[in-house]
Parts: sequence; C-alpha cells; structure tokens
Amino acid sequence: MPATLDKIKRLEHLIARNSLSDNVLDITLDKIIAREALKLKHKIRLLKLQIKEFEKKYKIDSEKLKHDFESGNAGDNIDFIEWTATLDMLNNAEVQLAVLQEK
Repeated sequence: MPATLDKIKRLEHLIARNSLSDNVLDITLDKIIAREALKLKHKIRLLKLQIKEFEKKYKIDSEKLKHDFESGNAGDNIDFIEWTATLDMLNNAEVQLAVLQEK
C-alpha cells in the first residue's frame, strides 16, 4: 500500500504543479474509484447478511447487542464478539464507500 500511496502523491504533485489535465487519467481514475466502490458494496452486502443471521439466531437486533456488549452485559460468547466485529467492519466499509462517492 505505501507504494500505491506514493504513486498517488506523485500524481497529485504533478497535477497541482503543472495543472495536468488528461482525459485518459480522469477516465482511469473514475474506473478505479468505481471498481473500489463495487468491491465495497459487495462487502457491505455480505456483512449485512452475516448480521441478519446473527439477529435471526439470537432474536435480538444489532443495536441492542452492540449496546449490551459495550456495557459488558452480553457475556463473552464468541458469536457476540464476532457479531460486534462484523458491525464495526460494516460501519468502516460504509464510511469508505461514502468517501469514494463524495463529489
């Protein structure tokens, strides 16, 4: 990842310095962003399915589980730990998708 970030920074520097405007570069960047957004949307769908399975299995909604878990009232069931981690992963993926979709 550091190599990718370095490349992006070099492009940013070049664009800022020379007012580089290149249609091919714009199209390429749009495609990269769209590809990453698609991957995140797929990940979000899978995470939501996992969460629904937990809710179905334990017959409680995720907000209650999260509240109980964070307040120490959920116990140490491994499923609850995984469920909470899945909720965090979903939140992170949704934040990342929102960043990609900013205009």
